[in-house]
Amino acid sequence: MTRSNFLSRTARNVAGALAGAALLSSAAAAADMSIDVQSAWPLTLPASGQNAQHFADTINEISGGALEVDLYGAGKLVPPLQIFDAVQQGTLDAGYTSPLYVAGRFPAVQLFGGVPFGPDAIDYIGWIYNGGGLEIWREIYEAQGVVTVPCGVMDAEAGGWYTFEIDSPEAMEGKKIRFAGLAGEVMKKMGASIVLLAGGDIYPNLERGVIDGTEFSMPAIDVAMGFEKVADYYYLPGWHQPAAFNELIINKRKWDSMTEAQQGQIEEVCKATNIWSLTSTAPGNAAAIAQFEEAGTEIKTFPPEVLAAFEEANDEVMAEQAEADETFARVLESLNSYRASVETWSAHKE
Repeated sequence: MTRSNFLSRTARNVAGALAGAALLSSAAAAADMSIDVQSAWPLTLPASGQNAQHFADTINEISGGALEVDLYGAGKLVPPLQIFDAVQQGTLDAGYTSPLYVAGRFPAVQLFGGVPFGPDAIDYIGWIYNGGGLEIWREIYEAQGVVTVPCGVMDAEAGGWYTFEIDSPEAMEGKKIRFAGLAGEVMKKMGASIVLLAGGDIYPNLERGVIDGTEFSMPAIDVAMGFEKVADYYYLPGWHQPAAFNELIINKRKWDSMTEAQQGQIEEVCKATNIWSLTSTAPGNAAAIAQFEEAGTEIKTFPPEVLAAFEEANDEVMAEQAEADETFARVLESLNSYRASVETWSAHKE
């Protein structure tokens, strides 16, 4: 071998070694990934807040250091309603939030955040993972540079707190009700005036008679608000949200920088969080209802004729939304098609 051939081969070997070292270094960097996640809710809040904590704790326990989640409570890094923008811009890696918080920009995502007269939690999960729901959801966000991972199914909300009895469809006429989203539009059709209030403003407005009723959440969360002191009637269950998804949203560049194994861990832990969310809140919901009854609250169900009127109004709202927004129509068609495909079985589960 000539000296020039030797030098040429040596140069190639060195170059190959450097390239291999670079690949190993890159792989090591990818293997040790950390993401900052901010929740839209306090981490001690049942369901939403505790779901975020459960997700982070589980990832950090099972990843073996390959993926670390640094979790922050509501408002620690950005205001809760600015989480989507921060993730989109990359100033925040990820957020734990609700699709309802961006419904003003993307009306179709309301159908992932809770559907009036929609599916129960199991059928909702079925549509997301087996009926094409997740694909459309991700498609909506992809153009925004954001990846969504369903991460915590909320069980049925209560039908709300009221200072008056809802004994007929006409009972809502002229009443001032704190509601929002698609269900708020339904209430408008029932003759109610809709008042938008932050959570902390509901109690004093109920107490002073500024509003006549409010929806809020499930009993385990409602119990922290003290509504039983200022409203006599509590209606169960909530027609406006039989189930709902919270989501983990991740900056797409951050997501693409992860290995398939890291992405898979996030996907699977979020699926586990869906189940944990449903099972962890059941005891708290039962205890809260008992506490309300002890305080003198009348636990009521909506009369059939009231529910029928709500459902008729809801059909009108859905048709109007679908006509106004092509993507909303597409998501609604996907959901309705899946529900129709499982209706025979779902009906026999009730």
